[in-house]
Order: sequence, then structure tokens, then C-alpha cells
Amino acid sequence: MESSLFIGFGIKMSGKRKKKINISINPEMPQPEMNDTEVRQNDPERLSCHVLCESLLSYGSGFNNFQGIFNWSVVLLVLTHVHMSLENFIRYGLLFDPVKIISVFLKDPYKWPAVYLIAASVLFALPAVFIERYLRKVRGSESIGLVLQSVNLFLLVTFPAVMVYRMQAITPAGGLLTMFVYIIIALKLFSYYQVNRWYREGTPRPVRGTSRMQADPSAHQSRRNERGQSKQIVYPMNLKVKDLYYFLLAPTLCYQLNFPRQKNCRQGYIIRRFIEMIFLFHLMLGLIQQWIVPNIHKSMKPINEIESTLLTEYILKLAVPNHFIWLIFFYWYFHSCLNCLAELLRFGDRQFYLDWWNADSLLQFWSRWNIPAHKWLDRHVYRPLLHHGYDKWQARLTVFLLSACFYEYLIAIPLKMFRFWMFFAMAAQVENQMNASQKLIGDGPVCAIFAGLVVFRDQ
Repeated sequence: MESSLFIGFGIKMSGKRKKKINISINPEMPQPEMNDTEVRQNDPERLSCHVLCESLLSYGSGFNNFQGIFNWSVVLLVLTHVHMSLENFIRYGLLFDPVKIISVFLKDPYKWPAVYLIAASVLFALPAVFIERYLRKVRGSESIGLVLQSVNLFLLVTFPAVMVYRMQAITPAGGLLTMFVYIIIALKLFSYYQVNRWYREGTPRPVRGTSRMQADPSAHQSRRNERGQSKQIVYPMNLKVKDLYYFLLAPTLCYQLNFPRQKNCRQGYIIRRFIEMIFLFHLMLGLIQQWIVPNIHKSMKPINEIESTLLTEYILKLAVPNHFIWLIFFYWYFHSCLNCLAELLRFGDRQFYLDWWNADSLLQFWSRWNIPAHKWLDRHVYRPLLHHGYDKWQARLTVFLLSACFYEYLIAIPLKMFRFWMFFAMAAQVENQMNASQKLIGDGPVCAIFAGLVVFRDQ
């Protein structure tokens, strides 16, 4: 046999017997499988259980699936607010009374000064049409038109402020609603003046001795859009009272000759939005009655007489319900109300807000949560300043200061408190957010933004 198995035994001279095994394996014969012990002896690395790695929650681990922690946080959030609601109910009882709210409005229907002031606001829109018609016809009247427009806007801003401040019968809520309506109309009329001036500068004026039809043939005709489905108005055929009042009712602050329009109204959509408006409105009133009013009555003391710890407690107790009401108001106004109004007017542009909850800077937040105001500031303030040679920082600072003035005008006059708290609060908030954006990394700026919103802005 060419290959055989030889096994020999050897004995050492020391007397200790040791087994010696010599193995010769035929390559053609199947080799026996090695057990786990033999594998571990031949490969010591298999005995290792540690490798070089980061902790799961470390920044360098690359782990980003926190859905379970998010669900856990939602459960804790719900349980915490259920506990707060039960504690409030046990302490104060059920304070929500919708009948009381309705009775306040119906107590004396002939003494609603806010309603009368809001109804009078439409009278300031009529001079705007006649001023624009005058500027269209008369050559070299831009300076006169600018004076007339400025006077009309000045009266539109000062008239409600004086009336709300001097009238004792008007409530803070009615005064706030009045100032809100007037400031919206003022912004709309400013856009109306400026856009018509842009069209007027780019359109030939009628020459004396010729008809307007000969000077501007497009004045008496309508153009069709690219699809050929709807007629488009051209300047100066837009200088009509009907056109202006449609713009005043439309959910936008920026004027243009032809707005995107839908073909028809969806009745089911309007009903859903209307139900949301009614439900969310009463929900906000209920939260104010149940949560806000008791805490305010409890803290009705001068600030210098309240201890710092109690003052902090009052602020934190008001922060959460205030922020809830702000979130509900955001959905109620920007989604339910504006979409319902847009559907009734067949207004096509429904981009009233963007994903402000994903903003990673204060600039992104302010530019996403109120798209109509952002478009107006960008179109009529920011870009004209850049066009006149200002840099981006100066233009942004001007936009912010103008926004702060609007907030102060909207809040201080109905409350009859001219202390510039809103203005300086916004200034401090912007400074803090700028420092947070420079010093914090990751989600730090986002957390700083929402901390400022919850704790400071809603107060």
C-alpha cells in the first residue's frame, strides 16, 4: 500500500510517558471535519467579542432612527397634558360657557363700535380707484398722486388708531380685530398703488387730441391666457371698483391684474372648512376660559410684588396653553379661514404657509409661517431696497423693523399700552436666535427657535 497510517509511540528517558502521534493523510481520502474546539484553537480571533465602535447615541455612530423615542415622547406629552387638564378641572371646575360668550355679543347689538369701524374701512378704498384713474389720464401728475396716496394711507392708519384708543365702549378684542382689518387694507392699498405705477410706467400715455383707444389699443380689449380658457385684464381696464374690492376680499396682500382662478367652487370643501372654523373657534375660547383666565386672575399682582420663583411659575403655566392656542389659531386662520374664503372667491393660489416647523433658522421661520405677509415684504420692501443700492443685511433689518412696528401697532393700541414691549421683545428674540445659530450645532438652533416661541413670544 502506497500510503498508510503509521502510529508510533515513544517513551522519554525521564520516565514520563508521552503519547506521540504521527499522521499521514492520503489526499484522496475524505478529511474528517474539525470540531468547534479545533476551530477556535486554529483561529483565536473568533474568541473576540469587542470591536472598535461608537455608542449608539453618539454623534459619530451614524444612527438616526429615533422613531421609538419620538413615539415615547408623544405618549409622555399626552399623559402630561391629561394630568394638567385633570388638575385644572379638579381645581376650577368646568369654566367653558359658550352661551355666555354669545350673550356678550348679543347683549346690545346696537352698540358694536368695532363692527361699525370695520364697515367704514371700505370707504377708504374708493379714493384709491379715483386717484389711479386721475394718474392715468393726467400727464406729469405722479407727484400729486403720491401726495394723495400718502394722505389716504395715513388716514387709513391713524383713523382706527385714534378711534380705538379714545372709545371706551370698544373691547380689547374688538379693537384688535379692527386694527387687524385696517392694517390689512393699508397693505393691500399700498400694493395696489405700487403695482399700478409699475404698469403705468411701462404703458404709453394718451396724447392730447387722440382717443385712448388709439393711444393704447389694448385698453379696450381682453387677452386670453396661454390655455385660452379665461380672459385676462390689461391695464388700465383694471381700474374699476369691482376689481379693487375683489382684491380687498381675496386672501392675499399683493395685487396683480389677473389672479389665478378656479373653474368652480367645491361645496363639500367649503362645508368642511366651515365646520373646522366653528369647532376650532370654540376650542380656542374654551382654552382661554378654562386655562388662561384662572391663571391670569391668580397672578394679578404688580411684578415687583411677586417673587421670582412664583413669576417663573406663572409664565410657564401660561406658556403651554398660550402656545396651544397659537397653534390652533394658526390652523384656524391660515388653513380653515383662508382656504374657505379662497374657495368662495375661486382664488387659485392656496400657498398660505410652508413647513415652518422644519425651519432651522429664525429667517426661515418668519418666511414660512405667514406667506402672504412674506410675499408683501419681499415684493414691496426687500427687493425695492436692493434695487436702490442697499445690501441684503440693511434690507433684512428694514423688513424686520417694519414687521416689529406692525406688531406694536396691532397690539399696543387695543391694549392702550404704549411701552414698545412687542418691539423690544422681537428685537431680543432675533438677537438670541442669531447667537444660537452661531454657537449651537445640529438641532440646537431649531430648539432655540421653539423655546423662544413657547416661552417668550406667546407671553
